[in-house]
Amino acid sequence: MDLTLLIGILIGFAAIVGGFMIEGGAVTSLLLISPAIIVIGGTIGATLASYPMNDIVKAMKALVYTFSKKSKGDPNAVIEKMLEISETCRKSGILSIEEELKKPDYSEEEYLFFKEGLILILEGRTEEEIQYVLESDINAFTLKKQLEIAVFESAAGYAPTMGVLGTVMGLVTVLADMSDAKSLAASIATAFVATLYGVGIANIIFLPIATKLKSDLKRQTIQKEMITDGICMIAKGEAARNIENKLSLYYQAFPGGDKKYREGIDN
Repeated sequence: MDLTLLIGILIGFAAIVGGFMIEGGAVTSLLLISPAIIVIGGTIGATLASYPMNDIVKAMKALVYTFSKKSKGDPNAVIEKMLEISETCRKSGILSIEEELKKPDYSEEEYLFFKEGLILILEGRTEEEIQYVLESDINAFTLKKQLEIAVFESAAGYAPTMGVLGTVMGLVTVLADMSDAKSLAASIATAFVATLYGVGIANIIFLPIATKLKSDLKRQTIQKEMITDGICMIAKGEAARNIENKLSLYYQAFPGGDKKYREGIDN
């Protein structure tokens, strides 16, 4: 489970609050209900107004999925399957793929793209047709994921604006009664808490989430491209050794893959 997102968010908040306290600020002065309602509620409302509920739900599911190890891709497992299938096809023919597809692994979401490629081979499609279909699938997948990312990027854009709106609303209330200079200064300071909330939430929560999802998307896309190349090589009947050597180039895009990449080059 990848907890770097949560750890980063906690460190960000701790650094801001810690710096504020070092300068003599009181944490309680930042814990105000009305700015939180304006910023958080306003951001949620604006985001909901911008996207269909289905897209919001998918974005939240993508956020949950990013904590899973599966979201980073597993090139080792994919390449091992590729080599096994390649050897089986060379020995027993293309129809052996039918037995391979009966394995429970191919019912899991992360192997659906792989399954699609094997079905295309089984249907007797040419290498060009297989590549076209799988690349079209990758493009559709990328567009879907970019829409999920856009939900969080939009929220990151709305939050600072809601913060400014909250500050302006606070100043309007404060400037309506300027009889007490001391309380006026304190009220102005309170009004700016809304801006702090907006900028802080945008840059510590929403933007990091969007960036994290982008990073996962890049690796997921690279793995799909790797599968596409492997499927095309199986369709051509290439030897398992050649497939392993060529696909090993993709290892360097994944965490801890440098060693595997060098081994593939040397091999």
